[in-house]
Amino acid sequence: MTKVTKASPAQINHLNTLYQGRTLYFGDLHNHANTGGTSDGTRTLEHWKGALEALRMDFVGILDHRQVRHMYLPEWEDGLFICGTEPGAVIKDCVAIGGHNDIHYNMLFPSPGELEELLAEWPRYEFTGGAEGHFRYPSFTRAEMAALIDTVLSKGGFWVQPHPKQQLQSHDPMDYYFRDETGLEAFYGDMRSEATRQNYKLWCDLLALGKRIFVCAGEDGHACARDTALTAIYAGEKSSAGFLTHLRVGDFVCGSVAMRMCAGDTRMGGKCVFNGQKLTVSVDKFHVSVKDPVHKYELVILDDRGEIARRRITCTEPAIYSLTTEESARFYRAEVFDVSQNLRIAIGNPIWNENYL
Repeated sequence: MTKVTKASPAQINHLNTLYQGRTLYFGDLHNHANTGGTSDGTRTLEHWKGALEALRMDFVGILDHRQVRHMYLPEWEDGLFICGTEPGAVIKDCVAIGGHNDIHYNMLFPSPGELEELLAEWPRYEFTGGAEGHFRYPSFTRAEMAALIDTVLSKGGFWVQPHPKQQLQSHDPMDYYFRDETGLEAFYGDMRSEATRQNYKLWCDLLALGKRIFVCAGEDGHACARDTALTAIYAGEKSSAGFLTHLRVGDFVCGSVAMRMCAGDTRMGGKCVFNGQKLTVSVDKFHVSVKDPVHKYELVILDDRGEIARRRITCTEPAIYSLTTEESARFYRAEVFDVSQNLRIAIGNPIWNENYL
């Protein structure tokens, strides 16, 4: 059994140095608003501003369908809102159950301009151009979707497959895989939902296959704001660009508890040679939506072979633990459980052993 101990002052200082100059933000990466045009949300951006404050959320990704106009409205406030859209596509060469071979995909960008550039560069979207421009949902082969993802990444964006098991119907996890360093929405709608259970298992299956996929959350709401599928990001600035810097490399947490992690100088989401380096995991802050002093909580540390340690923590005090990495481990990651509810409330992205990638 791997020996896990409380982190030393030197290890704590090293972790703090790696995350120096960054502020913790809680928010939702996948939602919709009533912004006119082809949007299908029922609440305005003004509603969202007040709702985020009331819920103690710092940001939300507004990913309205078939248009870009939501990002040009006078109510739009960068940093409070993250730029992007949620198209759909039939994957033409995927043999799915009952012909359900369509997916949705979220594209998040530092600014509206990168999204417009991409839509213009891919003629099959038939983008009509400008702030009032609209676009269609083209079909793709798997190779074409991978090429689209490359374009998203080249423009500083982040590609996420939302509600994967609720859209495409397949027993083969590889049907949901297109590129490394993309996101898969494990927490969908609510941490307690059957959809979340299915999507979390899919993510674990892809990890077991050696895929470097980042775990994500999204409420996908079309009505009132909720705080049931949060993301925790330590960012250098509160802006779409500031958030994308860390989303693109997996240095964020799916869930309602902020965590930081490093192996040597490599942060959460990264890759390095383990070779006996110290892994440090810090549970920093619980969002108010899951914080209950009466409840019991645990930090669980895992590698590719399963759980290697479980430690009791509280929702009021930071907890920082350390272990010596083993070269045989393919990755390390951490989760936080609300034991009182038997509920997984946060999933940190792994650090991968690059010798196995």
